[in-house]
Amino acid sequence: MWREIKTIIKNNNRFLLTTHIHPDGDGIGAACALTELLIKMNKQVKFVCDSPIPHKYAFLDFHNTHFTYSDTENYDDTEVLVILDTNKLDRIGRLSNLATNPNVKIICIDHHPIESIEFTPYYVVDPTACSVGAMVYALLKEFGFPLDLEAAKGIYTSVICDTGRFSYASTNRKAHKIADECIRIGVDPDEMYSNIFQHISIAEIKIFAKALQRMEIYLDNQIVIQEIRKEDYANLDVELVDIEHIDLEYFLEFNKLIEDVKCVVLLREIGEKNIRVSIRTKANLDISPIIESLGGGGHKNAAGVTWNGTIQEIKEIIIEKLKNLLTISQKKTQKINEEEMLNSFT
Repeated sequence: MWREIKTIIKNNNRFLLTTHIHPDGDGIGAACALTELLIKMNKQVKFVCDSPIPHKYAFLDFHNTHFTYSDTENYDDTEVLVILDTNKLDRIGRLSNLATNPNVKIICIDHHPIESIEFTPYYVVDPTACSVGAMVYALLKEFGFPLDLEAAKGIYTSVICDTGRFSYASTNRKAHKIADECIRIGVDPDEMYSNIFQHISIAEIKIFAKALQRMEIYLDNQIVIQEIRKEDYANLDVELVDIEHIDLEYFLEFNKLIEDVKCVVLLREIGEKNIRVSIRTKANLDISPIIESLGGGGHKNAAGVTWNGTIQEIKEIIIEKLKNLLTISQKKTQKINEEEMLNSFT
């Protein structure tokens, strides 16, 4: 699986790593871990993202590079562009321009399901991986390098973020095995938890309070929808650009605590007819087909899309699609229960 990727890495020297815009802990952690691997191989490497990196991940900037795309920096000398945690060029922003450079080889490492990737022949996609960091861990093992503390912090960040602190359906034995090795090397779980998850600002809490006041519940408490509107940012000591990159997991996970809830939806107004939609589901309820039908992406239980329209428009569409999804899911469950009951009498 990794043979061609390893050959490209061995035969080239200048690497540029990136992840999707509005980056999360998985892409950031994986990129930081891969940076450490390439440095060990005496490669020139930069990790750059065409979106601000949330401040809480600054502890992973081991080489003081700041990670952020710069208009004044020249990336044309790149030999290999490595794309992590997305398989779509339009999700890496301005760095996608490098894809038109015939001298740049592109490697894609991702765990979002896709049949093939058209913009490069050099890719590894593993939908069974709990995170892209777990895939970078596998690549590191392929090269035979021991896991050092810096790389372990990146991989642990990736795993703990994309498994929802080991609570999502993507959590598997390998996720715990990787975390165990990171801890044995010296990663402190308490310190990591504090760095990643205990950074909610007062402004975020106030916005969250407004969103709670707008909570709407549908289909016998199975669907919860909340809205964050532009006016919610008024009178707060916070810029819109900061709100764009706010960590929504706190908002979404809080609502998943409600007993009967199956789907949690957060609609965030970023600009005029620019709505960011984030959906989380419980258990085996697969939200990805709905989001993909709207032009977005993600995983089975966590996905999102940017909608060019009003909050009311996308809310009506989402409600209708979720009602259909839940109805189908309930019918399947009922059929399985009936079959199990019949089997119990045979």
